[in-house]
Amino acid sequence: MYWSFFYKILSLIDPETAHNLVIKIIKNGFLPKIKTKSIPLKVMNIKFENPIGLAAGFDKNAQTIDQIHKMGFGFSEVGTITVFPQEGNPKPRIFRLPEDKAIINRNGFNNDGLTLIKNRIKNFRKKNKFSNIKLGINIGPNKDSIDRIKDYTKLIHEFAKYADYLAINISSPNTPNLRKFHSDKNFKNLIISIKKEINKLNNCPPILIKISPDVSNTELKKIIKETVKHKLHGLIISNTTIKRNVKSKYKKETGGLSGEPLFEESTKVLIMARKILNDIGSHISVIATGGVHDGKSAYIKILCGADLIQLYTSMVYEGPFIVKNILDQLDRFRKRDNIKNWEDVKGLAKSIDEAYKIVENGLIKKS
Repeated sequence: MYWSFFYKILSLIDPETAHNLVIKIIKNGFLPKIKTKSIPLKVMNIKFENPIGLAAGFDKNAQTIDQIHKMGFGFSEVGTITVFPQEGNPKPRIFRLPEDKAIINRNGFNNDGLTLIKNRIKNFRKKNKFSNIKLGINIGPNKDSIDRIKDYTKLIHEFAKYADYLAINISSPNTPNLRKFHSDKNFKNLIISIKKEINKLNNCPPILIKISPDVSNTELKKIIKETVKHKLHGLIISNTTIKRNVKSKYKKETGGLSGEPLFEESTKVLIMARKILNDIGSHISVIATGGVHDGKSAYIKILCGADLIQLYTSMVYEGPFIVKNILDQLDRFRKRDNIKNWEDVKGLAKSIDEAYKIVENGLIKKS
């Protein structure tokens, strides 16, 4: 109830100002602990309290890691972090689309840079040695970098010690030419360099590639084959889209679209990715993000092949109880469909229509 009132106030404020205000509120501890169901699972040899994570983009500067756990998230992904601080693109650069439950942003990796954010994460690790929340660190190149691959490898070197996993962002539509890393030759060069850097380290956390929902099937196959070939750990599907399937007056704004209109597009890529992985006999992990807003959409992502799930935009519209609500709803689906382990239904649906039918009608048991 109180979130509806608070959201009405925030909606009167510029979206970026409102976001910064929420970060300050969370950072300063003005957030009650929300009790959520425990759904423990192990992915990439990491123990998670539950499969719901906060996607990159919310806590760009790693300011709320120790507080975000209060909302029930099983993991949080900070960033995108670049080597040097950067302001990002000119403002205004964030647009709310409430009638679509969506957001368009063209932030452009605005962040405090490697040195400052690394110190914050180091302090978090020192103070929270026994924290159950898992930390993903999302990295990307500076806009004006003359060697973007070197940026990635430097960031891997600097953050490997502090991350539970590292996310390689090659898919933001808001950094010029970044998505060129989806092409065959560029992606191979990046992966080879990443692998060389991993081999230099004594210990490196799992590395995942965050890809675009606008990727072609041909590009997707090549990305997956190279990722598997070089023994990286997984994919994050997906980033924001440059496509528009919205009613809002802001639909012509440039930038990446997130929220409910992204759900089907990103889920179709998820289904295709899982099919490709099955065809080549790979079991690397997939974190699904894009349009998750309730237990139904989360269940669909699992049925379509997700190991873990992330959200961000839906938290803006649904409020701080969203993780609790999703986990409660997932538990009801689990009981209804007599699911002993979520792994048993992961990737069960071969199409999004099949996933919708299962969610609506339940699993049909074969006699």
